[in-house]
Amino acid sequence: MRSTPNGSTLVGGTEPECDPLEWVDDPDLVNMIRTQERFEAQVTRAARRLPALQIPNTPSGVVGVYDVAADWTPIYDKTDVDGFYVAIGTSGNQFKNAPVVGELMAQLISEVENGKDHDADPVIFHGARTGNQINLGAFSRKRPFNSESTNSVMG
Repeated sequence: MRSTPNGSTLVGGTEPECDPLEWVDDPDLVNMIRTQERFEAQVTRAARRLPALQIPNTPSGVVGVYDVAADWTPIYDKTDVDGFYVAIGTSGNQFKNAPVVGELMAQLISEVENGKDHDADPVIFHGARTGNQINLGAFSRKRPFNSESTNSVMG
């Protein structure tokens, strides 16, 4: 929950256990219309925390889907289609990493296009500013599922 410069209050959630998880296989089939049920659940929670909150009578806001991998770790990798690479499954929280992701994807693409077998011998990304090394196998489409994952963007 947070306020906006125009005086509105934004209310949302991070999939609390009291709400059913809605996992979709085809985002093109998602109903992008705000529902009264979801609206009432969110504003009821907000009103309990802020009793003076003025609540509108009709749903407002946005509807969207998260782009996540099964273990909520992004996939930065080649695909089985030659020359096609992906940076997906970021759950909407990786925008802040876009500059370094661009750099690591450029290195991945360059090395694979020059003959490196990334599946057998993963590319090691070298951070130009930090000197840190990242084994890009951790972001492989073929990586083992991380059973220790929190399955959220919360860490």
